[in-house]
Amino acid sequence: MKTSLTAQGTELAMRALVVMGVSGSGKSDISRAVAEALGLQHIEADLFHPEENVQSMRAGIPLSDDNRRVWLDALIAEMLAVQVTGQGFVLACSALKNTYREQLRAAIKDLHFAHLDIDHATALVRVGSRPGHFMPTSLVDSQFATLESPANEARVLVVDASQSRERVVVEIVSWAQSAAQTQALLADAVDSSAEFDSANKAADDHSDEEGARLTGAPIYTGNVALMFDKITDMMMAALMAFMVIAVFSNVVLRYAFGTGWGGAEELSRLAFVWLVFVGVASSMRRGELMSFTLIRDRFPQMMRKVVDSLSWLLVAGASALTVKGAWEQMQYGWSNSSPVVGYPLAVAMLPVLASMAVLVLLAILQLVNVWRRDQQLANATANVTID
Repeated sequence: MKTSLTAQGTELAMRALVVMGVSGSGKSDISRAVAEALGLQHIEADLFHPEENVQSMRAGIPLSDDNRRVWLDALIAEMLAVQVTGQGFVLACSALKNTYREQLRAAIKDLHFAHLDIDHATALVRVGSRPGHFMPTSLVDSQFATLESPANEARVLVVDASQSRERVVVEIVSWAQSAAQTQALLADAVDSSAEFDSANKAADDHSDEEGARLTGAPIYTGNVALMFDKITDMMMAALMAFMVIAVFSNVVLRYAFGTGWGGAEELSRLAFVWLVFVGVASSMRRGELMSFTLIRDRFPQMMRKVVDSLSWLLVAGASALTVKGAWEQMQYGWSNSSPVVGYPLAVAMLPVLASMAVLVLLAILQLVNVWRRDQQLANATANVTID
């Protein structure tokens, strides 16, 4: 296996990779095999815990955020030290919460994550069968409670860790090599066109500033976010498919058979309204709406929070007014029907009402996040981030 998976030179390999997952997912073993196959240095996160952390976990006591902060800082220092030598690395680290992953991303450029996804029962069996490790099975439950799936995050591969070790390693190595090659091709394309694009230099000069980003981070993550994304994605896909089928069928009927259905255009317009507003709610949750922060980023940190707070208050207020108007239009629309199909016009305002109500909630949540984002949780006794 070593021979067949070895990268074609480290220049084609991913240079910064974290193999993450709950305890029992096989991070240590798999990350070591991936590092060997890619010709990168292996870093084991467990080795960087101070003795105080190890003793707490042996006793079944979850780590506090202060414990984790010291641990993550030590990991970051080690990763940076490896990069200074000109080498790449594969880190075995649980990285269960988005905040932990963002802390690592903020320090390490182009950091990728391979998430070893595993079910609770299998994790219990594996942890229980490991002799001498300081992670007891009693803490496996808290690992799953803490886990925030990185599935929707950039530069992340989710792997089914219940597969054989060889299959998981092959999947990660293949992804790492293909992603590295793609990134190299994109970099070459940008470099070759940079002299013709004066905007590139400005973007490079401000690449480390928040103002250079056109979008933001997701407003919230976790199982609820994943469910929300699945529902909105399914709705948008269904609406788009209906619009394509309705319009195309109507065109065929008109030009091939000299007939048509007037309701197709009316229902397509209705579907388009639904598509737009469902898409707005989905994009806002994911942080994909455009934002321009060039002026805001010139303020001190406290003033930034004030500006952000006022912005989200305006979003919440404007969305609330739209909700009020949509409700009033719906009351009027129930007694009026569309001219062709005959559906109540209130149906056209339903997505406006629902989506704007979601925007109000998201804006309020983001308003809270503005003041909580830079603060560590006071009590994290249910969180365990190591394997």
